Amino acid sequence: MTRRSLFATLASAALAAWFRFVEPNWFELTHTRVRIPGIRPKRILHISDIHISDGMGAADLEPGFRAGLAAQPDLICLTGDYVSYTRGFDYIGLLRLLRLAADSAPTYAVLGNHDGGAWISHSGGNRSTEPMRELLASAGVRVLHNDAAVEGDLTLVGVADFWSGEMDPERAFAKVTASAPAVVLCHNPDGKQRLEKHSWNLMLSGHTHGGQARIPGLTPLWAPVTDKRFLAGLYPWQGRQLFITRGLGSPKHVRAFCRPEVSVLDLG
Repeated sequence: MTRRSLFATLASAALAAWFRFVEPNWFELTHTRVRIPGIRPKRILHISDIHISDGMGAADLEPGFRAGLAAQPDLICLTGDYVSYTRGFDYIGLLRLLRLAADSAPTYAVLGNHDGGAWISHSGGNRSTEPMRELLASAGVRVLHNDAAVEGDLTLVGVADFWSGEMDPERAFAKVTASAPAVVLCHNPDGKQRLEKHSWNLMLSGHTHGGQARIPGLTPLWAPVTDKRFLAGLYPWQGRQLFITRGLGSPKHVRAFCRPEVSVLDLG
């Protein structure tokens, strides 16, 4: 082996170790200011894509939760994919993390494509979303499954996952006043098209993992969305705003140039 090839081998091994053992645990706490007219200032902690059954356990993920809670949010919004597989996951560990959130501030949640429904059932997962909804509720989390809730001067609207076969925007918005400032919880940002005719100010999503394993300077074509313009961060869209978090978990315990994210949004 030449010196050059030895160096290349060592560099590749070091990068692989970084992507496997360091970056998935290197949680980034981000702060984003979002302008929503007509509401008093408030802080939202947005966490998504925990994926507790696929590479990272509750003990690995807890530092990320605690970093977000240390920001003292007024509300916590969870936008799905609590597990990768709906069978055989760490039920007690996930329940502990969810209770950690619910005991800190009013916590609202929607489900993702891995949490039950038509999409995951094709891979042997649970076609019913009821078990995951019951787990969340038992932790003190309010599940907005095509439903809405009012928190002070802000309306929160939650829809079922875009791929689950249960998404029903009409039901979710049935009791929402059109003039009320509203934040939508929707796991998959591609779901925005089905929400287009309704009145809302901000949509919170996950699902993309920000690309998860990225090549710097290139758009990750493998991100699981049709509209790859919106992968991570805050974006304007048709007079409204989208915020997509990179997610807390790291399926297969891998991250490359895309740190797991704990998102704090300051609204007002």
